[in-house]
Amino acid sequence: MGHQYNKKAGSLKINKNRRCLLGAFAGAVAMTLATPGAVMAAAYPDRPIKMVVPFPAGGSTDTAARIMAKGLQDAMSANVVVENRAGAGGTVGMAAALRSAPDGYTLGVGPVGATIIAKLIGMQVPYDPVKDIVPIANMGSLPLVFAVKSDLPVKSLGELVALAKSKPGALSYGTSGAGTPGHLAFEYFKKLAGLDIVHVPYKGDAPLTTDLQGGQLEIGILTGPAAVSQAKSDKLKYLAVTSDVRYPQLSEVPTVAESGYKDFAITIWNLLVAPAGTDAAIIASLNGAMNKVLSMESTKETLQAQGYLPPVTMDTDAAAAFVANERKIWETIVSTTGVTIAN
Repeated sequence: MGHQYNKKAGSLKINKNRRCLLGAFAGAVAMTLATPGAVMAAAYPDRPIKMVVPFPAGGSTDTAARIMAKGLQDAMSANVVVENRAGAGGTVGMAAALRSAPDGYTLGVGPVGATIIAKLIGMQVPYDPVKDIVPIANMGSLPLVFAVKSDLPVKSLGELVALAKSKPGALSYGTSGAGTPGHLAFEYFKKLAGLDIVHVPYKGDAPLTTDLQGGQLEIGILTGPAAVSQAKSDKLKYLAVTSDVRYPQLSEVPTVAESGYKDFAITIWNLLVAPAGTDAAIIASLNGAMNKVLSMESTKETLQAQGYLPPVTMDTDAAAAFVANERKIWETIVSTTGVTIAN
């Protein structure tokens, strides 16, 4: 007896298979629509990433950026290109990064000045530091260092305060520029200690250090790397560092807090940032890669050799909380000192 085809059963089987296929397809579409970030993250990155550094090549910010760019390139298997866009205290480069498409392929290096301080002291910046910036990770932090010329008759911060109070308005201190973190930090210290010391702004650490070593200037506030580079000089004395812990590269120098000003803790830093609107899955991918790079011993050693404090890893929520806390610190400093600056 030959095989007989059951038309009704066959039709039911075909319809059932068709429904299964359509259901699977609909499920896949629904999953794709429900989790676009996961799909984007899976494909990211598929072309080179640009990292905009808002300062010229060769400085501490540029150095940290290039260390991180090399690490990210290895961690993400994608080319990472550094582009220097200097100007207006870092705000030109920051604006360029934030105006780019929020697709994870143009990132910015955000120094504390361009990220927080510029707006607080009255500079007209073409972006909203709160709404337009998405922090990814802290690329590295630095202390500032209180330095004096070698023949100034003081050996501690307390002795400097006593000397300044005995000669109101007679001493001068230099910084790398008006409105810089060093300027604000020293003005804040002056307020806390009740001092009258004249500010002399320079165009960078190099001319400041030259005059300090030459004796034309009594006091200076230097970035950590600038101080470390002159650590063997017999023409400078270091009295305190501004971070809340001692600086490993100058471990014999006490903190400002240890010197009697317990709530004084200031560091400068550089964030890796993205424009607002960048997909959260891409931010998470970049954050994970950065934490991997920062956890490597080779990265820690390289950053320390460049004068940075030991790196700290943080997830995206912690990065956002870090920036919010730093904003509160600098808001207090600016409101206390009253420092403002025109563009």
